[in-house]
Amino acid sequence: MTTESIDRFLDHLWLTDGLSANTLAAYRRDLAKMQKQLQSEDCALESASHAQLQQALLASIEHEKPATRARQLSCLRRYYQYLLGTKQRNDDPSLHLDNPRLGQRLPKTLSEGQVELLLQAPDVETPLGLRDRAMFEVLYATGLRVSELVGLTLQQLDMVTGLIITRG
Repeated sequence: MTTESIDRFLDHLWLTDGLSANTLAAYRRDLAKMQKQLQSEDCALESASHAQLQQALLASIEHEKPATRARQLSCLRRYYQYLLGTKQRNDDPSLHLDNPRLGQRLPKTLSEGQVELLLQAPDVETPLGLRDRAMFEVLYATGLRVSELVGLTLQQLDMVTGLIITRG
C-alpha cells in the first residue's frame, strides 16, 4: 500500500504544485528511505505515529547532514498533510517534530588573485566596461550586497565626503 500511496502523493504534487522531476525524485527517495526505516520496526509509513517518526529521524542523525534531514522532514510533513487532506488519516504525526538546527552558511569569498582578475575583466575603453569596473570596485571596497549596489540612487552618494549611505 505504501508505494501506491507515495505514487499518488507525488502525482498530486506534480499536478497541483508543478514540482520539477528532480524534486519529485528527491521526495520519492526520502519517503522510500523513511518507509524502509519504519518497516524495520514493523510499521508502515501511512500509519506511523509521532514517536515512530521521531525515532526513525533520530536514526539518521549520524549519517545525514542537517540540511538533508530538514528536507526529509519537509517532505514527510507534506506527505502527512496530503494524507490528512485526502482523509486517509485523521491526524498528522509529523506536526510537532523538531527541525534540525542548520548552521548559518558563510558567504564564499574570492582570493586576491580572483579579485584582481575580476577587476581587470571589464573593457574600460567602453562606457559599459567603465561602469562595470566602477561597480566591481565599489563592491570590493565597501562590501555592499549586489542588490544594494544596483539599487543605489544619486541621493545616497555624497561626492564631497566620498561616502555611500545605504540601509540594508
